[in-house]
Amino acid sequence: MTDFNSLIEQQFSAFDPDYSDRKGAYADKLAPLEEKLIAAQQTGNSMAASDQYMIECKWLLLYTADWDGLEKKIAQFEKSLKNKDQDWAEEQVASDGSWGPCYDQWFLKVDAMIDAINALADEGIAPDYPLTFLSPIAKPADLVAWLDSQKTSRIFADGLDRRDALGAVSAALSEMCFKSEIRDYFRQYVKGFDLSDDYIAAYKSWLDDWQDAQSGYWGGWFETDTGDILKSPDLSLTFHNISYQHGKVGLWPAIFKTTLAIRDDAYPFGWKHNGDFNNHNNYDVAKIFDLGWAEVDSDSQKLASADISTILDWCLTKSMTPDGGFIDDPTFYNSVGSAYYYGVSFLDQIGYFGTDIPFWTDHAFADGPALCCNIQKKMKAEKLDDDEAEAAMEKLLDACGNCG
Repeated sequence: MTDFNSLIEQQFSAFDPDYSDRKGAYADKLAPLEEKLIAAQQTGNSMAASDQYMIECKWLLLYTADWDGLEKKIAQFEKSLKNKDQDWAEEQVASDGSWGPCYDQWFLKVDAMIDAINALADEGIAPDYPLTFLSPIAKPADLVAWLDSQKTSRIFADGLDRRDALGAVSAALSEMCFKSEIRDYFRQYVKGFDLSDDYIAAYKSWLDDWQDAQSGYWGGWFETDTGDILKSPDLSLTFHNISYQHGKVGLWPAIFKTTLAIRDDAYPFGWKHNGDFNNHNNYDVAKIFDLGWAEVDSDSQKLASADISTILDWCLTKSMTPDGGFIDDPTFYNSVGSAYYYGVSFLDQIGYFGTDIPFWTDHAFADGPALCCNIQKKMKAEKLDDDEAEAAMEKLLDACGNCG
């Protein structure tokens, strides 16, 4: 199997022989700014503008060799940290209906949009402005053309890994097309975008064609300097395509086989980050297994069950503090709230908080409800209030009620 992380590194180095040194230098420059942002967020301030600058800095660092662009964005990030009043950066932009005013990249605005739409849908409130910024994918033909343009990266030629843009936009589209409450919301409340049956059918057809027949996975494709096209098994992109389609996908035996095979590989082409497990990826894996459980044989189920047990032990003993907190990893998460959201989501997905027997084992977990309450208390003590922290709290409240 191709080592895609190594392939990507090699292709960036072919584009820029100084790539590794420059990437390391900018990572060192970015790290203390991230620490300042995290410290501010731990006081209960979401620091929305700084958060957007930081997210785009990370994208520039990890998916491009655009050092001038990264230098400029880091300067904006550093300057933003001096101003703690950043609520304005959470509002919809009047000129084009987008969210994420500090983003330059269009796909990041799409990512911010789907988060905002979910929040508005929960309240049944229409956006203030038409979503005209979605014009690049507003029609079925434009949608397919844009997706095709992002599916294959030629990093050795242009210094750009298109995987993150493809993943963000396809995830948003999957929510819009397959998540019934979001689809209905678009049709009832959103102006400037026609989410028709033909549009959804065009997207579904493109998704089906994108799935790899051998691995069962979805992922970015990478052209080599010899003209070969290598198709990556991307855990995150596969998770989103399966999750938002509620498991109604093909090739489940292949999906399980690939998921099990990439356990010890590095994200996004495996479960691990910096050589260890990670609750974001644990959640993705657990939900994939859950949605496909009835579609595979008992041997596959036993292997999956053993791996879920392994990552549960890691979650409880390595990713948490004794008082119910989740340990942030700024090399992966964009906020403290994210660390909580994915830790809670993983435990909730595998049924740890409940009293019913989960899908993957033969017993419930006696300590689960108490841990659910401890996490609630820890989150309240830390005054976390960003969107992901609030989503984590909602899952906890659903699982064990309000613990006070």
